Amino acid sequence: MNKKIILLFLTVYILVYADGMYIAPNQLPSNILQFIKTYFQNSNIIYAEMDRKTYEIALDNGVEIEFFRNGDLKEIEGNYTALPSNILPQSVANTVAKTYPNTVITKIKKKWNIYEVKLNNMMELYIDANSGQLLGQKFDD
Repeated sequence: MNKKIILLFLTVYILVYADGMYIAPNQLPSNILQFIKTYFQNSNIIYAEMDRKTYEIALDNGVEIEFFRNGDLKEIEGNYTALPSNILPQSVANTVAKTYPNTVITKIKKKWNIYEVKLNNMMELYIDANSGQLLGQKFDD
């Protein structure tokens, strides 16, 4: 009896506190697969992991993408690869283009209603997701 209780407790503990588990790319939700097909059509998924809150995906071009479990974008790290500006809402992309016209986007992170956009000139912009207003910027070395 005690062994069964301990085994049950151990199983529950592992299930609750386990970190991410690797999954096959075809096990990703369809909206995530569509996002990758739309914006990274010449890239393949080389790694996919699922945990309690997010999906983490690595592409063969070095780009790393993180989605919330509902399929909403959380973060894209280009790792010095230019990211397509049309991933961003049009108002946010326009603000980036007006503020630093001769740069490319290397990282996008969404926090609530703010986009953090890192550029290849090491500037990080904070832009309102709804209005596209530039809220701040800093040099991020």
